[in-house]
Amino acid sequence: MLIALPFWARTLTCWRCWAGLAALLPASLGHAQTGSAPVGVMTYEVAENATISLGVPLLRPVVFAGTVTAVSGPALTMSGPAAASAVALVAGESYYLEVIGHVGGVTTALVGQRFELDEAATLAGPLGRLTLDANSPHNTSPVAVLAGLANYRVVVRPHWTLAALLGTGVKAKVNAAASAAAADQVLAWNGAGFSVYYVRPGDVAQWRNIATGATNQDGAILPPGSGLFLRRQAGALAFSVPGEVRMNTFVRPPFTASQIIAAGFPIDATPAEIKLSTGPGRTPGSSPASADQVLAWADKAFSVFYLRDAPVPEWRNIATGLLDYTNTAIFRARGASLLLLRAPATAVSPTQPMPFNF
Repeated sequence: MLIALPFWARTLTCWRCWAGLAALLPASLGHAQTGSAPVGVMTYEVAENATISLGVPLLRPVVFAGTVTAVSGPALTMSGPAAASAVALVAGESYYLEVIGHVGGVTTALVGQRFELDEAATLAGPLGRLTLDANSPHNTSPVAVLAGLANYRVVVRPHWTLAALLGTGVKAKVNAAASAAAADQVLAWNGAGFSVYYVRPGDVAQWRNIATGATNQDGAILPPGSGLFLRRQAGALAFSVPGEVRMNTFVRPPFTASQIIAAGFPIDATPAEIKLSTGPGRTPGSSPASADQVLAWADKAFSVFYLRDAPVPEWRNIATGLLDYTNTAIFRARGASLLLLRAPATAVSPTQPMPFNF
């Protein structure tokens, strides 16, 4: 049924390290990650009556940067200039903490790990303390890892949300309508199938989820490494997404279920690079019906790959027979792919080293 969905797209993507784009970011935030974090822009296009896959590897600006000096349960005591002032959290936004380095450079063991912020507890706590949501499914490691964060440098960023990415209300980039059937739609994965979002006009125009009725979904998040599908009803749409480039290892939560995956860097990637070839929870098979699958976007339809059983398992395309795509960049930087798993994976977080140097 998934393969039969009428997905079609023509997508243009570009990203560059534009010095001029740095002016779009607050001066105090633009260099918090590495001292000169590059910024770029990615451009997306979708034709009338078409659908694109959508991944957003660029990052929203940092709102807090510092060094962890002590850990007590899910609470982190921070040092650095920013620790003396309140964290600039915006009501209705969701935030995550990402580990970017070690103060002494003596270890990289936790670099790239991410943890969801407990916004209410952080705002209620003293200056210089961040409180994490230890039970979030978006965390890339279990709570036991937190004790090792002392002396690591971290940043806090807001998540991409439907409103931040595609606008909302009168500023929505998509077509709004009183019903999902008449509006542009965003399809997100809920663990078992697609959740359908659309912008509903009215006195308070907002994103809605057809499963939750009138509840405002402007703040629905797109976690790093996750993707969406965007269906366009009328008129062509082109939009750009500016953001910062991740300059550290990218870590994904364990592959515990089928999901829509997207890039962590603004560059195409191979199955081997995102650790889909071997590892705990991978299920190779002698046919697509018995193996893990990747449904990657290919112009007007999904291109179906499966993990072929072999002494060294390899990713094959059902349309091309014996060719091995394990080291072919089938994951597009601006797109997203369905990862269909035969069995739950164990709690191992796949990691991808930074694939470029500046």
